[in-house]
Amino acid sequence: MTDKTAQDNKVPLRVQPRAMKLFIVLSVCLAVSTAYPNLVDLANANNATTLVGLLNSAGLADILKDPSQGPFTLLAPSDAAFAKVPSADLQALKADNAQLQEVLKYHVMKGEVFEWDLVNHEVIPSLNGHSIRVYVRSSSNAQSTYFNQAKVVISELQASNGVLYLIDEVLNMPEGTIDDIIMNPDYSINNFMDFIKEAKLTNIFNRTTGNRYTMFVPTNQALASMDQGFLTQIKNSYINARHLVDYHVHPGTSHATSILGFSGRLSTMYRGHYINLSQDANNNTVLNNVAKIIQADIEAEDGVVHIISHVLIPSTLSSGLGGVVG
Repeated sequence: MTDKTAQDNKVPLRVQPRAMKLFIVLSVCLAVSTAYPNLVDLANANNATTLVGLLNSAGLADILKDPSQGPFTLLAPSDAAFAKVPSADLQALKADNAQLQEVLKYHVMKGEVFEWDLVNHEVIPSLNGHSIRVYVRSSSNAQSTYFNQAKVVISELQASNGVLYLIDEVLNMPEGTIDDIIMNPDYSINNFMDFIKEAKLTNIFNRTTGNRYTMFVPTNQALASMDQGFLTQIKNSYINARHLVDYHVHPGTSHATSILGFSGRLSTMYRGHYINLSQDANNNTVLNNVAKIIQADIEAEDGVVHIISHVLIPSTLSSGLGGVVG
């Protein structure tokens, strides 16, 4: 046997092209899984330790650590965001594990949602089925992203099992339908329901699917301060009541972040009639020069409710019934 023949009988170590591709893919996947922490550890390393503690208490941390369960997109309120929540409310939430789980699941979306995927005003379902509204605000030198009322502080932190956004507010869980919120005695706005009933709109604002609305609801005190004879004329007429209610409703969901600090006008369900927006000395947005938002962003299954200090009167009712606009 010649030397050449001996060399020919030595089989060199070669990897077939298909096997090589598989090897590369597995190597990349392994590198990615080891290069990035999981969502829980990533949150813990980015000033969201309160959230991590709650995830552990609720028994949800392991799910957000397990790569076989994801990927997920986690909206992680910062420690500063949780510091804004009254201590008593936070303690009550910790004491109710079922409710705690619901609140935390509302901060999680299935799949990886990257910033370039987000579309202004789109609605994304959360892990518990409730909707989250997206706002994308662009200016000449920056772009801001909001989920409901919460602003993104840090975006697109990559985890081994998903994506994390650090946000500056704890998201408000939906408190039922718009009708449910109006009738909640904690808010003292239930007298506005008289006009909704007369306008035959109760079913419109009592849905968990379909169209979404933004309703500006005056307090009971605001209604009581009005000329009662004028309000009775509205309440006793389907057309007048319908115009009044429609004038307090903006089609679609607009959280305070999308209307506060904005001057101009806002469309309403009363076609052709707009709510004028202006700024007071403290840069707070004022509606029709009189109404201020007392409590913003009460989350509903079918939109959002803002409680306002004055009744908004469209010009047609003001001129036709002798009332005062605003």
